[in-house]
Amino acid sequence: MSKIYLIRHAQASFLSDDYDNLSNKGILQSEVLGRYFVEKNIHFDKIFIGKLKRHQQTFDGFNKAFITEGIELPKPIYLKELNEHQVPEALSLAYDDFVNQYDEAKKMFEEIERDPNLKRKNSIKIFGLFLKEYATGRYAFEHESIQSWAQFRMQAKKGIASILERTGKGETVGIFTSGGTKSSIIGDSLGISEEKISELNLAILNASFSQLLYSKNRLNVLSLNETPHLPKELITFV
Repeated sequence: MSKIYLIRHAQASFLSDDYDNLSNKGILQSEVLGRYFVEKNIHFDKIFIGKLKRHQQTFDGFNKAFITEGIELPKPIYLKELNEHQVPEALSLAYDDFVNQYDEAKKMFEEIERDPNLKRKNSIKIFGLFLKEYATGRYAFEHESIQSWAQFRMQAKKGIASILERTGKGETVGIFTSGGTKSSIIGDSLGISEEKISELNLAILNASFSQLLYSKNRLNVLSLNETPHLPKELITFV
């Protein structure tokens, strides 16, 4: 039986010009995660990383503790299939139309207009509503520059299939990816709906890990959204 650790990247730079870059808190989260794995003597036989900057930065912070202890991790394998969905980009393009169609989103937008201090809180809520409506197809949006939700889901399926093909019996595998990809892989293992996968996406914590067991061509969820390494002040969703 093999074990897979699905690790979400640490906190990125939400509402900044470059989201795909860890915040100072995110860097600390990644380093604390690495120290926890060293302390618990959890080593990887194989490591897979998505091709986004925040994935690499999270691994780099994680690896610091191993380097300090003189422990060499296996050379990472990079897979574009572990990259995140493009829902934020879709929302950016569809924002005005979506807000006008959904009263709840419009109300939150108007609250931001009146009180800019609500921008972060309400922007997250608007994103969550858009994600659910977009993933279920209730809000139809297509653009040539944006990967569709269906395409993303197929991408995630290909990614985990490729990893499982390379996973030997009794190996421990680390995967550094994003919340949406984690939710997609876990959701397929549990057989849940697209709406539930979108809801799970919003619940996945930064620098959290979930454990999966792989045996006899079956992938089973052992644990979900673990953060025993993070103190309360380092717990973040976004």
